[in-house]
Amino acid sequence: MSERAFIIYSRKGVTTPKFSLNDLPGAGRMDLVARCVIYALWLSHKLRDDSKIYCILEGPPKPPKTILFTPTMRRVYPNERGVASWIRIALKAEESEEWIEVNPGIRIAKKSIKGVSEELKDEGFEFYVLHEDGEDVRNIEFGDKVAFFLGDHIGLPERVEETLKRKYHAKSISLGKRSYLSSACISIVHNELDRRENFI
Repeated sequence: MSERAFIIYSRKGVTTPKFSLNDLPGAGRMDLVARCVIYALWLSHKLRDDSKIYCILEGPPKPPKTILFTPTMRRVYPNERGVASWIRIALKAEESEEWIEVNPGIRIAKKSIKGVSEELKDEGFEFYVLHEDGEDVRNIEFGDKVAFFLGDHIGLPERVEETLKRKYHAKSISLGKRSYLSSACISIVHNELDRRENFI
């Protein structure tokens, strides 16, 4: 079974807990971030055991902050408001460059995409950047530990893509010529890998 990491880079996701659960789009599209967490970690009736997701928030007032969600979570349910409430709780934690666990399976640190990338590299992950102009995902042979980088509704900054490719040898892969929602991209990647592992 492959181990999968998803890294969602949110250019405007706020880095303060002072946002309203009734207006997640107004919090730098926190609704999008929450959906990505849901699609990365949940099957129909249970949590996946092969996936984790890093949410890199680059919005005001004190970026960057990264929240890591893993399958060991407790008392977290697959709805945007519920996930966003845990993001808000995480953002209340003391600021630290090291991971702070705010709930089983949920950690936060003042880590940039560089810090997350270095950590994944040390864990032995292969890097992939999702892009419409990349190589077709169905032509790629994936290893046992794979990390997929994707942007929010704006997309990954070019400088980030270039650094991932130059420094970490990330490959650009495509799910097709159409632009899908970030959360849908995560679901498609899971489906592609699940089929290869005979889960479907």
